[in-house]
Amino acid sequence: MNEMMTGLFVKMRDKQASRVSLEELTVLVRQGSFGKDDQVWNEDLSDWVRAEDTPELRDFFYRKEGRGELPKAKIYAIASGKGGVGKTVLTSSLGIALASMGEKVMLVDADFGGANLHTCLGMLEPRFTLFDYFTLQKESLSDIALPTPVPNLHLISGACGSLGMANPTHLQKQLFIQDLKKLHADKVLLDLGAGSSLDIVDLFLLADEKILVAAPHPTSLYEAFGFLKVCLLRELNAALKSFPAAMELFIKEKINRPEKMQCTMAELVGKMSRLDRHAAHEFEKILHAFRPRMILNMVQKKDDVKEGMALQVAAAELLSIELDYLGYVSFDPIVTQAVKETKPVLLFAPESRAAQDLAALVRVKLQGRKGIKEFFEKKKWQKQIRHYSKEYPRLEVLQDVPICSVNCFYWDNCEYQEGGHPCRVRHLSPI
Repeated sequence: MNEMMTGLFVKMRDKQASRVSLEELTVLVRQGSFGKDDQVWNEDLSDWVRAEDTPELRDFFYRKEGRGELPKAKIYAIASGKGGVGKTVLTSSLGIALASMGEKVMLVDADFGGANLHTCLGMLEPRFTLFDYFTLQKESLSDIALPTPVPNLHLISGACGSLGMANPTHLQKQLFIQDLKKLHADKVLLDLGAGSSLDIVDLFLLADEKILVAAPHPTSLYEAFGFLKVCLLRELNAALKSFPAAMELFIKEKINRPEKMQCTMAELVGKMSRLDRHAAHEFEKILHAFRPRMILNMVQKKDDVKEGMALQVAAAELLSIELDYLGYVSFDPIVTQAVKETKPVLLFAPESRAAQDLAALVRVKLQGRKGIKEFFEKKKWQKQIRHYSKEYPRLEVLQDVPICSVNCFYWDNCEYQEGGHPCRVRHLSPI
């Protein structure tokens, strides 16, 4: 934010002040004349924003409170083995749920080839995207973070339809990862693309919390298992490079091939320990450290939950990893309607079954809230969600946007697939 160098315009108690320097701002804070909820003019957005929502000023307030430097954001990566399981829709509502509980949340659309998280939030034409970041038009991710209609929630939009964005260079990915860790937020939610490309796998492995979304269908569960296997092999290959005998064993056992596994990871550790105990020790460390979590989405009946449990068992028996089952979200036709209205389902229909499942998952599993105190906090939170729902802007879909078609280049990876209807991504041109 360049205004920090020359001063900035501030609005205190709805009274606009002249441009003030950082030193003058310090005095105003000490006097109690300027606080976190007062407003600062953001020239990039051409709008007033809360002082605490300005990254540099949030750091400033944090230090003034005697708490030292801002803690690093906790990064959550949300992935799926295949498209069409509702991952992006789920991610948007997860972000809203966490933000409404007082967390500072940054949603990041890290689907480099088909960004659409902004449409789930009703932000159809984001002013800044990752294109501005990767082309160096903006220096940091903080510079392209956009406020959303929900307090405490910001969005870093992907750059859908931009040539070259689907395959960022290795250097670009390194800088991206470094900048993610610098974001001023309590939690950063990465909405990854579908599939098992190395771009997706590397970002998934970088995260503090790794969440896999699957649907209770054989194809989805099969691809989810394959995704976990690829992630694990990526970690193992990196860790065992200095152990030639271990790498030869990998090749011999065909562990890296896509067909049915010839031996389990536990059996492989046993064979490796006879060759090289140090390599086997490193192997076991990787297996123990890899602790992904799973959400089963679009569950229609109780038996569907057993499918998720089956994936959990397969991960334990074949891959020797513990897959933490976070819970499920019920299939609900209202979700489709929410998507068509470009409004997050948690705000579109907060009393719906899907919204209730998601809220319980966040409050109990992710936030660890329970007991009598939680009962009263939940009532307060539900009231707040209903307020956000009423205040959330309703967008009218324009008539001149591209029409969704099976001939679209992105059809196979698109979560919407509404042939004949206006394109929900909007940044794509007709093909």
